This record gives sequence, C-alpha cells and structure tokens, in this order.
Amino acid sequence: MTQVSRPILLSVVVLFSLLWSSAFVAGKIAVRDVDPILVLVLRFALGAAIMMPFCLRDRTAWNTHIVKTGLLLGLLNNALYLGLNFSALAYTSPAVVVVIVSCAPFLAILFSTMLGHEQFDPVKTLGVLIGFSGVVFIIGFDVSKADAIGIALTLCGTTAFAIATVLFRGRASNLPVFPLNFWQSAVGAFALIPVFALKGFPAPTFTISAIFSTLYLAVVVTIGASVLWLLLIRWSGAASASSYHLLNPFWVVILSYIALGTPLKPGDFVGAAIIGAGLLLTTRSATPVAPPVLAKTGEGS
Repeated sequence: MTQVSRPILLSVVVLFSLLWSSAFVAGKIAVRDVDPILVLVLRFALGAAIMMPFCLRDRTAWNTHIVKTGLLLGLLNNALYLGLNFSALAYTSPAVVVVIVSCAPFLAILFSTMLGHEQFDPVKTLGVLIGFSGVVFIIGFDVSKADAIGIALTLCGTTAFAIATVLFRGRASNLPVFPLNFWQSAVGAFALIPVFALKGFPAPTFTISAIFSTLYLAVVVTIGASVLWLLLIRWSGAASASSYHLLNPFWVVILSYIALGTPLKPGDFVGAAIIGAGLLLTTRSATPVAPPVLAKTGEGS
C-alpha cells in the first residue's frame, strides 16, 4: 500500500467525494432532456475518446492484464453499478437508491476479509456503521414507498460495485490507473449500447444544459473522479475507500441546493457531522494486508 500523509488523504477524500457526488446533480440535469442510459453511453464514450490518444502512445496500456482488468472493472463499475442504479430510479426513489448504495462499505469489508486482502478491524467497522447512520439521518428511508424491483436492481448494482472495489485492491493495485480507467470507460459505453437499443430510440433533446452536463460527467467525473477513486483504493484499501462514499449524500444535498434550489434542512448538517465522525474512524484504522504480488507480464503480452 502506498503511504500518504493523513492530511493529503483526507483532502483527496473530500475532493473525490465532491466530484463523485456532483455526478448526481449533473446527471439529474442531463436526464431531464436525454434518456438516462444514453447519457451514460455518451459519458463513457466521450471519456474514453479523450483518454484514447494518451493510451495509444503508452504501450503498457495494451498489456493483456491491464486490458482484461479494465474491461472487468468497466462491466462491474460502469455497466452494472451505474446502469442498474439508473434503471432503479424508474421504480423507486433516489433516497432509497442512495441508502442501499451506501451499504457498499459493508460488502467491501466482508469480501476483503473473506479473501484475506484486509484484516477485520472493529474500529473501521464501527466507523462505517456510524457513517451509515448519518446517511440515513440525512435522507431517511421509507421502505413502504420503495418498489421491490428497484430495490433488487440497486442491490445488484451495489454488489457489483463492491466486488469491483475489492477486485482492484486484490488484483490491480499496482497497475497504472489511467489505462485502467480508459478501458473501463470504453467497455462501459459498449456494454450499455445494446441496453439502450432494446429500450428503443426516443428522440433526445440536446439542450445546452444537457450538453454541458454530459461533458462535465465525461471529463470531471469519468476521468477525474474515477482516477481519484482508484488511487484511494490503492492508498486506503477496499473497505476504507468504500466508506468514503458515505460522505456523498451530504455533498449531493449541498450541490442540489446550489444548482437546483433544493432547500436545506438542519438535519442535513447533523447528519454530516455524524458521517464525519465515522470517516475519521475509518481513516485512522489499521493498515490493510498487502495484496499478493502479481507476476509481471511483458508490455506486449
């Protein structure tokens, strides 16, 4: 695990969470005029197209292990996680989706411990529990209004995300993150094209706001936030990195207030304080077990 100072780690955590959370607001603006799956296809395709020239000049980007790992991450992170969660919004409320997605740290801790990538840490587990209670405090959770199909889709998407997080920590923590991000973006676009085709081709309305929102998603989130996410997994381990997503609902509330005029509630700040306490516990927890050393492959393999 790469050692970084705690102030740097916390700064990157806050920046990552802010950028990652901004995707919810930008996506909300984009899907007003464009089909959600088409937004994801355009987002991933544009992100991959921007990264492609840099990857074409880097022979390591074509390493077989990098390509296979990037493709698998793309299927889990982009096609399944985001595709299923976007689809779930058609059946249940965003609040229910966010609460279920916030369970990813629990799954990451379970998978990492089972695979021996990280040791069980009661302090880290307590931090995740405290952070999750803060998430519920902010957005609430009314199960009676949730549709079973939406919950099932979100559970499947969250499981895919947790598996991808543990996969990167266990198999690819020493691989370059930029080529991995390129491949996962490319496969995310290609994997979702058939889904969009099966849904039909509703005529999109590419308004100025939809265009800028999609470009923002492609550049700032798909490239910037995703690279930060892979770095945080490398620095902190899968379980701790997953817990950083507990901060996302607070940023969504703040950004929704700024961009969409959604009113703020006093409970939002109380919940943020609870989440912050949980994150402090997870970032001070024990160092994860180093992942197994991978056999080095040639650049042209």
